[in-house]
Amino acid sequence: MIRLFVAFVLIAAGAIAQQYVPKGSIFGGARIGLGAKENAFNIGVDGEYFITGNGEAGPGNLSIGLSLDYSRIVRTVTQGTLSGTQTTTYLPISVAGVYHLSPAVEDTPEFDPYVLAGFAYRIQSVTADVGFGVTDSRSNNDVILVGGLGAWYFFTPQLAGHLRVAFGASFLTAGVMYRFQ
Repeated sequence: MIRLFVAFVLIAAGAIAQQYVPKGSIFGGARIGLGAKENAFNIGVDGEYFITGNGEAGPGNLSIGLSLDYSRIVRTVTQGTLSGTQTTTYLPISVAGVYHLSPAVEDTPEFDPYVLAGFAYRIQSVTADVGFGVTDSRSNNDVILVGGLGAWYFFTPQLAGHLRVAFGASFLTAGVMYRFQ
């Protein structure tokens, strides 16, 4: 009986999650996972603004995405007889075009796969403390390409799970997205 109830709730949630994302919709969310550099732990926040509605850009929707990712790596460094720590921080700020294929996937309307491509301004800093008060700090800023594949899975019309496999700013992340408007 419990299994039947759980199955009913899941099917009903999927039917309720039938999503229509109109032009002007705004989504925001957070992700955690692996960073693009040296598989560091990554934390990211996302925002998307839908510039087309269903059917205005082929079978899917087009949005503009803004992401901020943060990765940090701390390791022990040895130089001769001295050893210390080296901390590397990556902070890419990405702007990308995102093409959502959700209206084209008619069999599972709560599933929303997407492809993204864009650019990121990456701020990178390295600080090394080799002991005896000797510290070396460097920073480097550059523009990189970002892209990837991902999917949202809508639990409700407002809330979706988020999985992304990408290059540039992050590598493999999972999180949630919330519809604000």
